[in-house]
Amino acid sequence: MKKILFVFLTLFIAFTFNVYAQGVTITGDDIIPITLTKAMFANMKQVVVMAKAHDEKVHRYSGVPLTDILAKAGVMMGDSAKKKTIMTYIVVTAADNYKAIYTLPEIDLLFANRTIILADRTDKKPLPSESGPFQIIVPGEKKHARWMRQVTSIHVVRVK
Repeated sequence: MKKILFVFLTLFIAFTFNVYAQGVTITGDDIIPITLTKAMFANMKQVVVMAKAHDEKVHRYSGVPLTDILAKAGVMMGDSAKKKTIMTYIVVTAADNYKAIYTLPEIDLLFANRTIILADRTDKKPLPSESGPFQIIVPGEKKHARWMRQVTSIHVVRVK
């Protein structure tokens, strides 16, 4: 019994360390593939959004707007790219392989009236292990199906 517990605990720690050790990989059509590390993330402009979480309480989430993260990988947005923007979407993948799609018009502030962020903090504390190290926060969503926990990758797709 002790051996089984030791093996389980070792696997759990290895999985948890792996999730926390990695960054977010950004790949896709016509972009510069990058891995956004915690250090790179910390050096980007941070914003705060207030949003109602799964617990039905409003929390303060801190992170980087998805627009800034995508721009770092070379995704153009705004007036100069509006024709490409309406034909582009991203697929975000979590550590458990859960996936969600976001269209660029709902992220690009030329089209959208909310800021979707990749958060690393909630209520001024690091995200809990079941959500972090990175989580997508979509203020105003009625359902939280696209509030991606433990984000590992973002893939940009341009419809041709």
